[in-house]
Amino acid sequence: MRIILGLLAAFTAPAFADTDPLLSDPVTIDADNPPGMVELQIPSGDAMMNGHMYLANGAGPHPTVVMLHGFPGNEKNLDTAQMLRRVGFNVLYFHYRGAWGSGGDYSVRNVVADAAAAVAFVRAQGQAGKDRIDPSRVSLFGHSLGGFNALMNGAMDAELACTVAAAPADLVNFVEAADPNTVVSADANVPVPGLKDYSFADLIKETMANKAAFNLQSRMVAFKGRALMIVTAKQDVVVPPEGQQALADAAKAGGADPFRHVVMEGDHGFAWTRVAFNTTVTSWMSEHCR
Repeated sequence: MRIILGLLAAFTAPAFADTDPLLSDPVTIDADNPPGMVELQIPSGDAMMNGHMYLANGAGPHPTVVMLHGFPGNEKNLDTAQMLRRVGFNVLYFHYRGAWGSGGDYSVRNVVADAAAAVAFVRAQGQAGKDRIDPSRVSLFGHSLGGFNALMNGAMDAELACTVAAAPADLVNFVEAADPNTVVSADANVPVPGLKDYSFADLIKETMANKAAFNLQSRMVAFKGRALMIVTAKQDVVVPPEGQQALADAAKAGGADPFRHVVMEGDHGFAWTRVAFNTTVTSWMSEHCR
């Protein structure tokens, strides 16, 4: 009997595993509306931003996630986007003004405005019946500076379905903890590769000039009764976990609900826990962002 049960388990386990949308391709494809990708130009201010959207399988309309990259944006988290697509989300990925070939000028203020413009674009596409988008179910996912951006825009836009911030940089605390000599160092004043005429020193100076506007902790109360997730890596030396914990504490005290703060193994980019990171994020978003 044990041998028979063992053989049955050996044959049936892969079948169940193959149907897991987190880790497996779709079992069936909608021939008229298959998964795909569309290249986009997204207006923001006086410029156009480069982007693309991963389209989920089926006619939809689908919930849609706007992804916000960090500074300058080398980690794109497109594996996260693909997993979200597999469970039924459309995903928009784009580059801010002045970043990676997009038109216009780069700045933190523009980055925040660009995220709002991307959300408005997605809603307009959905309202026009384009790209299989449900305009009433738009969410944000951001990493690092993109996490800061997600929290800024999430706090300002109560119509968002949910907000996820991975390794979010609380810019004010981050900059205040930086070496004051950084601003005058030669290396810090060299434009960051991938960004148009914007250096790390520019980031510090802009943040210090906008401390009140960029204060994240004071904004966490805006998530009262709204879905929010913060993901922290224990070994993050770029954005220390202590600062992220302060944001999580402020969100909890402010009444974010449902709210989850996940602290897991990993560096700033969750390099050695990608599967666990993606599965954790996608599972939570599947439950709370639809």
